[in-house]
Amino acid sequence: MDLSAPVVLTRPEGRNTSLACALRAAGLTVIEAPALAIERLDTAVPVLQDGDLCIFVSRQAVDACFDGRAAVPWPAGVRAAAVGAATAQALRDHVPPDSILAPHEDASPDSESLLAVIEAAHLPPGCAHVFRGQRGRDWLAQALQARGWQVAFHALYRRSPVIWDRATCDVLAGPAVCTLLLTSPEAIDAVDDSLRRQGLGWPSVLRVVTLHERIARRLQCLYADRPAGALAVRLSAPDEAALFQAILASARSA
Repeated sequence: MDLSAPVVLTRPEGRNTSLACALRAAGLTVIEAPALAIERLDTAVPVLQDGDLCIFVSRQAVDACFDGRAAVPWPAGVRAAAVGAATAQALRDHVPPDSILAPHEDASPDSESLLAVIEAAHLPPGCAHVFRGQRGRDWLAQALQARGWQVAFHALYRRSPVIWDRATCDVLAGPAVCTLLLTSPEAIDAVDDSLRRQGLGWPSVLRVVTLHERIARRLQCLYADRPAGALAVRLSAPDEAALFQAILASARSA
């Protein structure tokens, strides 16, 4: 394993610290380079009614919904749903565990997995509130509407690309084989934009750790005309322990 080959963590500011410390303690060179900035929006949280379903698409949605609000008991008869295990963990600070619906930790953290959990709970169709950023995938909302649910969207935050400086871009595009943590399609777009602004392309060889096949396919399209083995993508669960192990394994393969 080349311990000098950098690991680049691109999650938003404040989300990389503990993982970076663990990786550095393991001897890796780590660069914290958020690809997206999170800006909370002044959006009123709706008054919830018995039978409502609140869907949180990310940890950012949970933080934006509950931060700054007076601590009040979660309303009886209201279910909270999380797209993935990390979001479900964040919800447990605010919502009783028996009111939370979420895919199993081994399941893919996506809308398809969550819909299966919602259907297994046999909830009668009512009002589903989707807490998310300004933009998001509408697949789950459309699936719920087809099943008789009324769906309301609540944009609680905005994700904006962070423009990397030349030094950060040079790390990624340089000769050392990086391991890059990418957790959303928007992060891929932001990194791509930063490289283009500096007149650089994606590195000839890259190791990536990500959370979902959909993100992996997006990356594979970028490397479609590259030689076999130029891109190695490793899927991970979203919790810190799983990400640590996946990044460590990826760095060891570099």
